[in-house]
Amino acid sequence: MATPSTPVEETTDASQPQTKQKRGPNWLPREEEQLAISWINISEQPEFATNQSGKTFYRKIEKDFNTHSKANYRNHAQIKTRWTAMNTATLKFSAIYNAIERNPPSGSSPDDWLEAAKMNYLDQTKGTAFSNLPAWQKLRYAPKWRADPRVDQPATPLPTTLSDSIDPESAHDENPGMSSPTVRSASSISRPIGGKAAKKRRIEGYQHEELLSQTSDLAVISQERLTAFHKGNEILINKNNIMKEKIEIERKKLQLEQEKLAVEKEYRQSETDMNDFKILRDAEDLGDEEAKDVIKIIKDQIKNKWRARAGL
Repeated sequence: MATPSTPVEETTDASQPQTKQKRGPNWLPREEEQLAISWINISEQPEFATNQSGKTFYRKIEKDFNTHSKANYRNHAQIKTRWTAMNTATLKFSAIYNAIERNPPSGSSPDDWLEAAKMNYLDQTKGTAFSNLPAWQKLRYAPKWRADPRVDQPATPLPTTLSDSIDPESAHDENPGMSSPTVRSASSISRPIGGKAAKKRRIEGYQHEELLSQTSDLAVISQERLTAFHKGNEILINKNNIMKEKIEIERKKLQLEQEKLAVEKEYRQSETDMNDFKILRDAEDLGDEEAKDVIKIIKDQIKNKWRARAGL
């Protein structure tokens, strides 16, 4: 895989004023994600535990990062600056998230824990949102970002033979009651870390413990907020159910009104029909000729109406 070309550092005359280094482009989320992956790749190498300089370490990260990231070339100084800020932010966020994960509210899911951790981070940083989520997703299972760095770490294996064999001839040359370890057992003794590395580990451990202690209260707040969130959802669900019941009641009331109107219409029609029958039964032998003509006209209209209704 081709790597981006490294800018050549030009040597300048000491008498000439040096221009300020131009600021690089903003880091993209995928670049931060690759930086996290590169940090894990380099830190897991065996030589990481030795007393190598920070510059050497970040140059190795620079090489790994630029091998896989094609967005922008980043030199080791830019990588160190970005990693320092990202390391602090992701460790802080992990401490908050892990505290919630250890004692989650009833009925909550990992998605709820993540949202609560974001809210707590925002509160703890006085309005600064957590913006390194893709990188944190790559770092969260590394020992440094776990709730307890000792969790899920394999124990150091014991030697297969607990006692060392001693050469009888060489035993006479040693002091009585003393024995020297063999080459095999000496090789099983791990090399002690240097002073700088030990100090760095202690400082990181203290910082991690401090973050855990700071998030203990926030974990309680997270639980209360998640509980309130679930209760709020239950209230909304109940409210929606009540609204559905009210709508159903209104629909039934409208249906009853329509049925009532239909019954009243039938009743009025039946009254009209009864009046029609009554008029048809009335005799036409009246003394007044005009009245007889009117009765006859009304009867003819009634008959025509019934014929039309019957389709005749």
